[in-house]
Amino acid sequence: MRRRDPMSTNGHLPEIVCRRVWTWRLLVSIVIAGLCATAGPLAAADDGNRIVLGRISEKPSNHFERMRALADYMAVQLAPDGITGVDVVMVDSLEEMREMLASGGVDFMSETAFMASELVDAGVAELMLREWKQGVAEYHSLFFVRADSGLKDIADLPGHSIAFEDPGSTSAYLVPRVTLELAGVELLPLAAPGIDVPEGVVGYIFAEGEANVVAWVHRGLADAGVVSNLDWENDSEAPEFLKGDLNVIHETPPIIRSLMLVRRGLAPEMKARLSEILQGMHETEDGRRTLQRYFGVSRYDRIDEAAMDGLETVRQIRRFMEQ
Repeated sequence: MRRRDPMSTNGHLPEIVCRRVWTWRLLVSIVIAGLCATAGPLAAADDGNRIVLGRISEKPSNHFERMRALADYMAVQLAPDGITGVDVVMVDSLEEMREMLASGGVDFMSETAFMASELVDAGVAELMLREWKQGVAEYHSLFFVRADSGLKDIADLPGHSIAFEDPGSTSAYLVPRVTLELAGVELLPLAAPGIDVPEGVVGYIFAEGEANVVAWVHRGLADAGVVSNLDWENDSEAPEFLKGDLNVIHETPPIIRSLMLVRRGLAPEMKARLSEILQGMHETEDGRRTLQRYFGVSRYDRIDEAAMDGLETVRQIRRFMEQ
């Protein structure tokens, strides 16, 4: 299926192409081809002078404009290097992305530390840059309870319930879950909030949103909750009038927030050029505007030793969960 993109204004209309890719969950992944303002007509799919920006997304329509913004910017910057365009590929699972990177179907992409470590350990991707979002490069998880609950530490949580955000959240599910399991706490999924929890275990429920996690604990629908320190400091997610009745009882060590990856085997010159362009984006108005459109990124920089330590923490947590 091909249909013209009505949002183009440069006279060379990009195309949206749906490509069938085998996956154990879905058969359809979406390929969005972006064109820079100065590019010529859309090249053939096998044009070796095009590169591909990828993303794992279960809601590609929500991410279309964000991905196209970065693809268009990179196409303009890479045109002097002989690149005729930057395409966008969005798939719905880690398994699909692993296959796309291995086959050369994706050249570069950004991901959370958990997903990035999986792709790197699978041998299909390499780390390139650290990705800052909303001005920060790392974050940590906060466990909190009602101030009148009598709960003082995560060791007090067995026999009580905890609200996580959703199964894909790094800071509000993956990290806190492993933190509890490493502390010897057994976790039990609950069918609904407010259900009694057996002694000796912690019952958990997904609130589907940071604001919901805070509200559920405040209303007594869950005995404890977990959000990132960034959401805790965001009044729209954790309003001050609610936090006044809540206490933080545990903080996890910081972890790197997000990373830009390249596929393993990408030409070193291209990797170096991508790194150069991305690191310089925050220095220009156009670059900053594009970064903001692309998932609220502040800037990119090199991965320092502290960031590598944080990534190793993520790797250890992930391996623990896979046992």
